[in-house]
Amino acid sequence: MTTLLLLFMSAGVQAQISFANDVNDEAPAAPIDGFIVIGLAAGAYLGLKKRAQSEK
Repeated sequence: MTTLLLLFMSAGVQAQISFANDVNDEAPAAPIDGFIVIGLAAGAYLGLKKRAQSEK
């Protein structure tokens, strides 16, 4: 009953704010490839380390 009450009382929200018309839409995209390889290597190391500890 509480779930239904909360479901029907939820307020409408927006995920993004509105911008003025003077926003530069032609700006280059931001690169996100900086530490991806290092992060993957660190994650693999930690995952394998945890797996090795759980097998003992």
